[in-house]
Amino acid sequence: MKPRNVFFICVTLLCFCGVGCDDCDDCLDLQQKNILVQDAEGNNLLFGEGARFDPATVTIRLESGPPQSVFVEEETQTVLFFLEDNQTNYILELDDATSANLTFELGERESERCCGNQVYSTSTRLDGSEIPNENRITLLVP
Repeated sequence: MKPRNVFFICVTLLCFCGVGCDDCDDCLDLQQKNILVQDAEGNNLLFGEGARFDPATVTIRLESGPPQSVFVEEETQTVLFFLEDNQTNYILELDDATSANLTFELGERESERCCGNQVYSTSTRLDGSEIPNENRITLLVP
């Protein structure tokens, strides 16, 4: 085979591999956090007969900025939101008089679903106190 033909074949194979060998989706992979709101007796305050707050009106704001998207999860009786890149401080507002401050330390890890990395929490604070760093956050309201 002539060197020119070998070069052409190699370039063609590299082009196909560069286009077809990428098995990941080009999407944004954000970590979700579910929020369960309970009283001291373990009653859910968002759903059911003892509900004191309307899950459809719960808001989450960044420390400064507009409200973030909040989703009502009736199956788990929680509300959920997604951590934003480079945002560590969130304000959870259950109504005009009841709010909580959530603070996250963030890290990055390789995404299992998308190309690139996923931002995830490495620690969680609720109103300044460290709590377990889990995807479900339980907020106790007196």
